[in-house]
Parts: sequence; C-alpha cells; structure tokens
Amino acid sequence: MNDFLLVLTGAAISLVSSVTVTWLQARQLRRGELRVAARDSTRQLTGLFIAERDLQGAGPSPALAEAEMMAVAIADRRTRDRMRALIRLLREAGLPELQELSGTKAEPARRVLCDHALEVLGAHFRGERLPALPPQVQKMLDVEDEALNIHAGGAPKPKAPAVSAPAAEAESPAPSRARAGARRKTRAAQESGASGKSGGKSAKAKEGATGTDEDGDEVDSAFWND
Repeated sequence: MNDFLLVLTGAAISLVSSVTVTWLQARQLRRGELRVAARDSTRQLTGLFIAERDLQGAGPSPALAEAEMMAVAIADRRTRDRMRALIRLLREAGLPELQELSGTKAEPARRVLCDHALEVLGAHFRGERLPALPPQVQKMLDVEDEALNIHAGGAPKPKAPAVSAPAAEAESPAPSRARAGARRKTRAAQESGASGKSGGKSAKAKEGATGTDEDGDEVDSAFWND
C-alpha cells in the first residue's frame, strides 16, 4: 500500500513539473515571438517614415495605411498611441484648415512629424523614455479637432467676449442702487400704511371710551334727580 502511494505521489509530481515547464517554455516563446515581431515592425516603420519624409508631393502616401497596421504590433501603449497620433497627423497635414490654425505648411509639417516618429521609434528600440513633443506637433494636436470640424462644414467654436473686471464693477452698482431705492420706497409705504391703520384704531377706541363715559354720567345724574 505504501509503495502504491509513493508511486502515485511521484507520478503527480512529475506531471505537475512537466506541465509547469511546458507552460514556462510556451510563455518564453510567446514573449520572444512578440519581441521579434515588435522589432520587425519597428524596422519597417522606420523605413516607411524615412520614405514618407523624403517623398516629393503634397498628399500622403498609401504606405501610411500599412504603417498604421504595423503600429498595432508595438507592445508599449505610450509608443503605440504616439505613433497612431503621428500617422493621423500625417494624413491630415494637407488640410488647409489645419495649416491655417497651426501655422505650419504641409511640407514642413510632414518633415517634423516624420523626424519625431523616427525619434520615438529609436527610443522605443533602445528601451529609453519617449522624447517630448515638438512645439509644432503639439500645436497641430491642439487644433486638430477644430480644423476637422471646420473641414466637415461645422462652424468654429465661438470665443466668449472678454469683460474686464473694472467695467463689470462699474456696471454692477447701478442695478444695486435701483433695487435699494425700490426697497426703501416699499418699506416707507408699508410703514405709512401701518401707522394709518394704528391711528384709525386708536381714534375709534377713544371715541368708544368717551361714549361710554357720557352714558355713565347720564345714568348717574338721572339716579340722583330721582
């Protein structure tokens, strides 16, 4: 019986160890495949951005669609989001609305975007921190939504009129003074009405008191006369 339990225990241990080793090997292989795929996509993206930067023409090249598909294979989320934003701006760089709002023409914008994309890919390949956005790229990202809205036929966002603080303070006392004057008049009218009512009630009370006094005097004089 003890020999049988020992055999079962050894079989269970070997089974668990083999499953664990197989899972670890598969995990390492999957990580290695993902790393190789990311490196290949990084190299291909580098070549595409170099070709896009050296491209002579106004419109974006069809290779941007392929670059967008390759950017999905990047494991790092920040790098992937940055690449998607740069590819999107490369497609929209030829819009007149974006050029007018950002103050950057299509050709310089394309060169700046491609150069920054190459810097991001290099930092990702070396495992370094992502570089900061250039001012031109940041400006394009800030006005991108408004430019697309205007290009789609929508009206630009209205700007709120700036009201200076002294003007607002100068305009505010007039309504407050008018309200204060109206409140004083209302209080005066209420006080005058209340005083009139109290005066009438006191006069009636006095008349009633004098009438009762005269009746009492007449009764007393009639009693003594009798």
